[in-house]
Amino acid sequence: MEGRFTRPLSSDPRHVALADLPERETAYPPIRDFALIGDTLSAALVARDGAIEFLCLPDFDGDAVFTGMLDARRGGRFFVGPLTCGEATRSYIGESAVLRTLHHTPQGVLEVTDLMPIGKRGDGSVGGERQVLRMVKALEGQPELGVLINPMLDWGTTLPDFRQDEDGSWQMEFGSDGLRFVSDVDLAPVAPGALAGSCTLETGETRFVMLTSASPDARPVTPDTPARELDRTLAYWTQVNTGCKPDGPFREAIMRSAVTLHLLHYNNSGALLAAPTAGLPEVMGGARNYDYRFCWIRDATFVLHAFFSLDLPECAENFFRWLMQAARHSAPRLGVFYSIGKEHDPGTRELTALEGYRGSAPLIIGNDAQGQLQLDGYGAVLDCARMYVRHGGTLSEEEQTRLQGYAQAAMLDWTLPDNGLWEIPGSRQHHTYSKAMCWQALDAWLDLIEMGAVRDDPTGYRSEHSRIREHVLSQAWNAEIGAFTGAIGRDWLDASVLLLPRIGIVEADDPKMVATFKTLKRELSEGPHFRRYPTGLDGLPGDEGHFMACGFWAADYLTRAGRLEEAEAQIAGLLASANDLGLMPEEIDAATGEHLGNFPQAFSHAGLIAASVALEEARGARRDCN
Repeated sequence: MEGRFTRPLSSDPRHVALADLPERETAYPPIRDFALIGDTLSAALVARDGAIEFLCLPDFDGDAVFTGMLDARRGGRFFVGPLTCGEATRSYIGESAVLRTLHHTPQGVLEVTDLMPIGKRGDGSVGGERQVLRMVKALEGQPELGVLINPMLDWGTTLPDFRQDEDGSWQMEFGSDGLRFVSDVDLAPVAPGALAGSCTLETGETRFVMLTSASPDARPVTPDTPARELDRTLAYWTQVNTGCKPDGPFREAIMRSAVTLHLLHYNNSGALLAAPTAGLPEVMGGARNYDYRFCWIRDATFVLHAFFSLDLPECAENFFRWLMQAARHSAPRLGVFYSIGKEHDPGTRELTALEGYRGSAPLIIGNDAQGQLQLDGYGAVLDCARMYVRHGGTLSEEEQTRLQGYAQAAMLDWTLPDNGLWEIPGSRQHHTYSKAMCWQALDAWLDLIEMGAVRDDPTGYRSEHSRIREHVLSQAWNAEIGAFTGAIGRDWLDASVLLLPRIGIVEADDPKMVATFKTLKRELSEGPHFRRYPTGLDGLPGDEGHFMACGFWAADYLTRAGRLEEAEAQIAGLLASANDLGLMPEEIDAATGEHLGNFPQAFSHAGLIAASVALEEARGARRDCN
């Protein structure tokens, strides 16, 4: 079988990725065209045409190996697919994170199976290695296979130096051990920092390419390694999802969300990433390009609820334990977010070598929101503790003391202005959601006292609990607008107030809440999609899209208001914007359906689970009443 690349190589080695891949309609595929594979330690985004275009190693927040999503010319890719473009159809195998893509080309049908092998305990591949396995099979005809490996290290600034070992594999320096590419496709240097190979396959013929550690202790790759790792990984996903049996019309979407959250659940610490990517724009060509490879405290209650609702107790336990440890050095104060494996402020760094997705710059890794004050975190953490105890968990003496500190901080700090959960630039305000979450913090603490999970005198908490509720329901209401507004004494709207009934501070059928939903629906929504707040409020250039999670909060509200058919239609409308694999972004352009922001977004998937579970519980309660 003859190996060949038909396209001439660019004279600039940084352009190899574009020169050798099959011709694309655009240098930057839509964000919705990407799939996610991972091993609970890191993750890779795979384009529909077969190019891995985002991968950091050894962990989610590690150094970038491939970042073609952020620069089509200089970012680097790991391509395994047909040399001739054709229609591509793809799906995950069952309820796993193993991706299977069928490429229908004029020469035949090529099947590519992509995975990051995962061991029995979810600790990456056996031995703790990070691996990416790409298995190829010719299903029909004589399809032509192309392989291009073009890493760009340190976020587009450094070409790797490849060397070939005696066994034919190729190694490059990376971290302490280096990386190795093993394949039964003949690979050869085609330019500095790039390897390529190609061949024509007969029907039934197979090939593979594997990225793995170059450590001397790494397991050897043998001809039976691909099949063994595939079986091991599929067995892992079967085992981990055993108890996850959601009901209702959105079962398939919930299961995909469960797998997605599990992929973002960093096994080494228990943290859950907001998203596995950095720099994907909320505004095309604009400056809203953030690093989301951290765990935000505001997400915590939705994450833990999802794990418990889907009967994933090990995930719930690990996440709660991480949550209890993450802020121990700053307690009783909470940070806005935390690194997935450590507590220190990661700082920020501008990536000047990459142009950004479709020219969206500047690109910043790290995040500078850590200096903000977000009071909603107290409610998120204490609600998680309440949820944990209700599901049979027990709190250590140290944890009880720390939680008491959060309750006392909420009782003292709720009168302060803060930056709010959306981290809006400018002066601090008295955000309605923040104050409601301080109420939830005391509500949860009083429940924990009543359950006997903690020891404390409830008297002072009860008094302040009532005071916060009265303040929110009277002062956040704007009769002229006909809604609870985003901040006390302000006239702007905020979709986060849709959560007030879920928090428990007001009933969904309260006339003020009914009016609020009507106003928010009129002013912030387009179809099933809701903006976080009015365009231009944050003072940043460009108009961001509609926030997926806010749409699910609207469905949650409708359920609690007893409007179950509307809630189901709301969820279905939002899911129509997911990609063909059921993955959801942070934001959506409601007019075009274009995905925006880092992808896939945990907040969106957790929002789906919360809204769907609430809907099924309400339907069950209605059936019981009848």
